[in-house]
Amino acid sequence: MYQLKQNLMVVIILGLAASALLSACSGGGAEKSQSRAAQYVVEGRLGGGGKQWQDNRYYAESAATEPLREDGVHDPENPALEALQDPGAAMSKFPFDRRGAVDWVKTLDQGLIDPRQSLKGDGEMLIMNMDIIFTDTGQMPWVRFPHLAHTKWLDCSNCHPAIFVPQRGFNNPSMDGILAGEHCGRCHDKVAFPLWICERCHSVPHENSPEKWW
Repeated sequence: MYQLKQNLMVVIILGLAASALLSACSGGGAEKSQSRAAQYVVEGRLGGGGKQWQDNRYYAESAATEPLREDGVHDPENPALEALQDPGAAMSKFPFDRRGAVDWVKTLDQGLIDPRQSLKGDGEMLIMNMDIIFTDTGQMPWVRFPHLAHTKWLDCSNCHPAIFVPQRGFNNPSMDGILAGEHCGRCHDKVAFPLWICERCHSVPHENSPEKWW
């Protein structure tokens, strides 16, 4: 009888723990968009930096370029390296965002760079001035996706249909997926601006969104 009671107690404890875990992961029955990662975004900024994210990365305090000889990509012994301009010098006149990274959209708008229309430099880009608003963001401000800023230097085939199906209701991006390198995370936090600048995407306030935290 004692052993039976012990086993029953273990089952109850495990059940309660599983219930609490499911509640934490699902937001306690809240909308699916209220992901843990979205909360980390807000808390990471309020915490003043140094917060560890769920994938063991740390909230970055600043972004910086590396000299070509120290970037781990170029051969520092190659004499041809002298023909390349150092990133720090090349981007010294570019506008920067609040975290010290290049604001490529402003750089493009100010005419400081002129991307090629194709690999050979000929042809024309299909530029689309169409915004898409993602409202399934929980308490975070809604996300405005501007096609204009992307199609000024990216062909549609970069994203469609492999990353985003160009049909309403066929895509369900989440912060957990983006942080894992899916959807927007295929470029952002790699070759595009980092994910830590939340307001660049979450730019449309609504009645349930928090006060500015940056």
